[in-house]
Amino acid sequence: MVRAVLTMLVREGCESSFEEIWRKAMKAPPRGSLGQAMMCDEKQRRLYVITGDWESRDALEAFEGSAGRQAMSAAFEPLRESASKQVLELIARA
Repeated sequence: MVRAVLTMLVREGCESSFEEIWRKAMKAPPRGSLGQAMMCDEKQRRLYVITGDWESRDALEAFEGSAGRQAMSAAFEPLRESASKQVLELIARA
């Protein structure tokens, strides 16, 4: 299993639009997805962290190359100031 962690700073006033785009995209979870979550920082409301668990790195890479992901990314682009991504491998779970 791998976990993708996206950290995004959304432009002021774009929070609701950003959340709505993500919610619509997640109504039909991508193939290979084990679950997605969106969180925000209570003190810095424009800072979002989105986590996605994937069956494998191959499943994540297939999603990253998909038309659905490209459309979602294009919709997010004008709403965000910055973005970063990490892909982490599961080592252990308690």
